[in-house]
Amino acid sequence: MVTRVVPALSDQNIGRARRHGVTLRAILIAFLLTPLNVLFLVHATWTVGSFTGGESLFANAVAFLFLSALANNLLKRWRPSWTFRPGELLTMYVLVATSTGLTCGVWDFGGSLVGGISYPFWFATPANGWETLLWPYLPEWLTVRDTAVLEGFYAGRSTPYTLAVLKAWGGPALWWTGLLTVIMWVCLCLNSLVRRRWEEEEKLAFPLTILPVHIVTEPLGLLRARLFWTGVAVATGLGVWSTLQGFMPSLPAAPVGMDYRPYLQHPWWSIRYPLMEWGPWQLGLCYLIPPDLTLSLLVFDLLWMAQYVASTQMGWCTSSWSGFPYGDEQATGSLLALLCVTLWLDRRYLVQVMRRALGLPAAVSDDSREALGYRTAVLGTAIGAAVILWFLSRAGMAGWVAVLFLALYFSISLVLSRLRAQLGAPAHALYRSMPNHILTALVGTSTLGGSSLGMFALMGTYLREQRSNPSPIQIEAMKMAEGETMERRRIALALIAIVPVAILCYFWASLHFGYHLGMGTGNTHRWLMFNAESYYDEMDTALRSPAGPDVSAITAMGVGMAFTALMMLAKLRFAWWPLHPVAYPLAISSTVQDLTAALFVTWLTKTLLLRYGGLRAYRASLPLFLGMLAGGAATALLQRLLYDSLGLRIGVLG
Repeated sequence: MVTRVVPALSDQNIGRARRHGVTLRAILIAFLLTPLNVLFLVHATWTVGSFTGGESLFANAVAFLFLSALANNLLKRWRPSWTFRPGELLTMYVLVATSTGLTCGVWDFGGSLVGGISYPFWFATPANGWETLLWPYLPEWLTVRDTAVLEGFYAGRSTPYTLAVLKAWGGPALWWTGLLTVIMWVCLCLNSLVRRRWEEEEKLAFPLTILPVHIVTEPLGLLRARLFWTGVAVATGLGVWSTLQGFMPSLPAAPVGMDYRPYLQHPWWSIRYPLMEWGPWQLGLCYLIPPDLTLSLLVFDLLWMAQYVASTQMGWCTSSWSGFPYGDEQATGSLLALLCVTLWLDRRYLVQVMRRALGLPAAVSDDSREALGYRTAVLGTAIGAAVILWFLSRAGMAGWVAVLFLALYFSISLVLSRLRAQLGAPAHALYRSMPNHILTALVGTSTLGGSSLGMFALMGTYLREQRSNPSPIQIEAMKMAEGETMERRRIALALIAIVPVAILCYFWASLHFGYHLGMGTGNTHRWLMFNAESYYDEMDTALRSPAGPDVSAITAMGVGMAFTALMMLAKLRFAWWPLHPVAYPLAISSTVQDLTAALFVTWLTKTLLLRYGGLRAYRASLPLFLGMLAGGAATALLQRLLYDSLGLRIGVLG
């Protein structure tokens, strides 16, 4: 018997191995793919609404990683010297995911920005009086006002490749690109400060890193597991069948979803999202969630439905999207409670980090393994926040509003990172839970003033929902860098460098399709116009009818905070308590309601496996569901590309 001796790695060799992941070729490939990725996503946005972004994992990024891993295995046989290392594949994955989160859909982070900065100028009429009512509060350097330039954008059948168009759009595009780059820089600094606490001290699970790490790590053997390929085969078979059914409607549809709107009568019509999907992608995503969160999402999902149905039956509710029982405001209060709990639990660690940043003796004396040194991260946060404050002040926002706005915005972004790191939340849509709505409710539109309301409207695309906010991807990238796979400081720089590239590509792709299709025509998806219209309808109402603090909304926030605090206390005091409080603000989203059936199936499956087979049985079944995720993502991507090539406007992932 021969014993193989593996020599110990020196510090120099370890550093070299970690840098192998964040190589120049990996970064260049990701940057070269960014225009194609953004062009694909923007086209889906303009034609069918979106391709991905509703769930925490992005289908195009998962498909890219899966197909890249397969191609890499072929390279090992034919061209071993060209083979990509695991860290290189992960580098490309997180960069593709970041560019996706920035640009992927109208409801998400930046998908409807071009409409938001041009809509009130194209649709201003003597009847609505927007020229005198709205325009004075919208900075010229952030908007496009020339109606001659906008005619082609809204009417279509034109080209953006003229000097007048490029000049009109170029300035605002650069300003918005700069703003978003600084926002993501501050998020990166904050994530760097808490990475060690969450990953090494609290040992958070980071469930959404399981799939990418298993795909690229050869010792785990995922690509050689039969169950994995069984899951891929199931997802591929259903995807192929649904494609055939799209071309031949006489074929029976694959039973992977249900629209039960036709069966709803009063008061059940108040259910926000009467659709359910349980396809391979949904089942794979929900299987990654811990059982206690899965059960909590199911219970609170039913609780939210019950609140709206009962309120409608009693005549207290006339819309499931506003008014009593103020579900979004309750969710806002719940998020604020989670923020307070997070800061309280991490208070001692944060004090030590600040001491280290100030050069004082601290328990966290070594920050060489962080994406950014603690002093750099603290200074970076302060400088980044100062730059954003200057930007908002130049745009006319009141100083005190800007300070509160940034404090709330980055706190909520940190909570999102925590939710993903701890429990792998399948989605985190925060409708009407961002700082613009919080401040409007607390102080009223009359106190905020027109300039602050104008910036809220212009930034509406970043404040609409946070389903695809890239901030959690940053800390997940830091987690995937463990085990000497990647060098955190290199991946941090790459994560920031990709932001301006992605946003500029977004402007280019949006203008390309806008001047071809016409945003104001029937050639584009109605959500584009709906989003832009909603921003300025709210501003119009706020300026014409100024209001004070919304007592009902404030009360609902208080109820949400109190309920979440009680749930958190129960979770900490009683080991048997089954419900997790973080599920309360998440369960109200339409994405979670869409996943109700998948949540139930995976919760039941995991419960039975853990009860009768233990952790070993749970882990043994994991490749099946990872295969469903990878196969579902790859099939959806290829299906969308097929439809695009044929000019068909058919949704794929919903």
